[in-house]
Amino acid sequence: MVTLEMTTKLDSPQIPNVETAMSRRYLKIAQKWFPTALSYFEDWTERPDCGHFFGGVHWYGIETATPLQALAAVSTSPEYDENTTGLSMGNLREIVIKSIRYLCFTHDTGPEECVRPDKGLGMPRSWGTKWGERGKGYFPESQCGPTIANMTTAALMLKPHVDDETILMLGNICLDYLDRFGEMEPKSGIYADTQMEENAWTALGLAACYLFLSEHERAGEWEENAKRWMYSACSAPQDRYNQGEIEPGVTVSRLTGKIFTTLPDYMAENHGMVHPGYTSSGVSSVGSLGRIYRMYGRTEPPHAYWNRQEVYNVIKHLTDFTGTPMPTQGMDRLYLGEQHELHSVAHLLLKDPDAGFFERVALDIREKTQESNKGKLIDPEISSKCHEVEDPMEIKESEMIHAISKPYLLHRMMDGEAPDPTTREEIQEKFNGVKLFPHSGFAFHRHTKGQTSLAWRNYVTALPWTREGVHTIGPSRWSMLAKVQVKDKPESHNLVTMRVNEKDDGFAALMENHRAQNSIRQRVLFASLPDGRILSSEKLHAREDCVVERVEQGFLRIINENFPLVEGNCDGQRKYHYPEDSKLFKGFPSTDPADDIIFDLND
Repeated sequence: MVTLEMTTKLDSPQIPNVETAMSRRYLKIAQKWFPTALSYFEDWTERPDCGHFFGGVHWYGIETATPLQALAAVSTSPEYDENTTGLSMGNLREIVIKSIRYLCFTHDTGPEECVRPDKGLGMPRSWGTKWGERGKGYFPESQCGPTIANMTTAALMLKPHVDDETILMLGNICLDYLDRFGEMEPKSGIYADTQMEENAWTALGLAACYLFLSEHERAGEWEENAKRWMYSACSAPQDRYNQGEIEPGVTVSRLTGKIFTTLPDYMAENHGMVHPGYTSSGVSSVGSLGRIYRMYGRTEPPHAYWNRQEVYNVIKHLTDFTGTPMPTQGMDRLYLGEQHELHSVAHLLLKDPDAGFFERVALDIREKTQESNKGKLIDPEISSKCHEVEDPMEIKESEMIHAISKPYLLHRMMDGEAPDPTTREEIQEKFNGVKLFPHSGFAFHRHTKGQTSLAWRNYVTALPWTREGVHTIGPSRWSMLAKVQVKDKPESHNLVTMRVNEKDDGFAALMENHRAQNSIRQRVLFASLPDGRILSSEKLHAREDCVVERVEQGFLRIINENFPLVEGNCDGQRKYHYPEDSKLFKGFPSTDPADDIIFDLND
């Protein structure tokens, strides 16, 4: 059981009482978003002074934890504007504390009868349950770590106004998390689903808990174990043979053991593909740790930086001029994510000047899209009609705000330490050319007209991006090259031959795959030319008697977003040119399959 004497003695977070040019940009976005958050806030009457956001029943409590942390972060601003937010400072603090208390009561450590509402936004399996996920296994239980970090840092930012009962409930949540993971070793995983993100969020959860319980007699012991989780978020196979010391008496090899989370080329796989979004989680983790450590007046351990620069080096090489890393083996969700958060971390903590350029590019787009959306982070028409795994899509608003509030605080803490950003011209000069990723299994060519990639592992995919990157070409799996369905022959692909002729300003590749249980031979000649054009020749041969039921070849997904304030190719329409004529297609969300437009060139 936790006592007040075990909790931090700090009366307030160590955040400079100033705004900077960059922090003001994030502050403006957050404050314009607060009316959206308030429209989803409700009191919860099962216990005194409680409330929740976005229905209060989403995964791991994030629907309430991320908005409350954003409100708490903005409450520390010397330039808070209640005319924009629609909240007095007193009302803001009241809502944050109500939200913390709601999550405390409905956590596993709260009273048994205190469960979340029996209906709301988010997955039905969470309705009428507690969060904390006790008994469900490492993955869901550990993923509550970021929620706890949001709660404890918000309480610290409002601490003079937070009552002892709430502090003690928070302390018990922290002790519960430490009891589960405080002595556990980090996990290993590279292929199919990396352990990078999981090790990162567990490290953050542990850090949030022992910093909040900094006067507990075991705080130092918990921190020592958490350092390995921080380190292991980005551990590579080659680290096992590194006899250098990361701290006195501790070698890299010893700390690594047999725990690996990145491929040898520092990319990471998740959901069965080399996934830049999840690879970015390793870099973002140092930002989360840096923010929380510095709020407590401390400096994050060197373990939090291990291989982060190496990982970011490959990410930025793939990043287009929207600030988005190109998903060369396809993308399963969030083509247009909140990339400014990733680059802000690399700029401020890794001191990477290229990241400063990419952050500003991505932030400029976010500012303009929010303005078009009347303060929301997602186009209301899209969120009302489209669906994704975390349905309804409007609940993503509660997650996306974290990518605003986190850089906001980091810029206030660290702006004076960051180098001047690289220019666009310097980015082109530095990164234009060809780079091979032999372990990930793709070649990447950056040129003056855009980017081109060819992937031969996981999903055999070719993608010819324009200058607008993911604002024009959707990175769908199996793009351009053949996908074959053979009767009684389940999908499979075995790489037989792969040869890449790499030049400074282009590449050519010869590839042979055996598909569909080795019944089909796929041969591809693919070249990315210096002027940005591609040459692709593909032949399919039957290696045995078989019945081919379906062949899909030449598929390319075109993005047709309408961002009225964003310069470039996002005006909500695309013109398709063909030999005889051209046809204009306007983009729109719809729930009716009858609205699909089928245009057949043979008609």
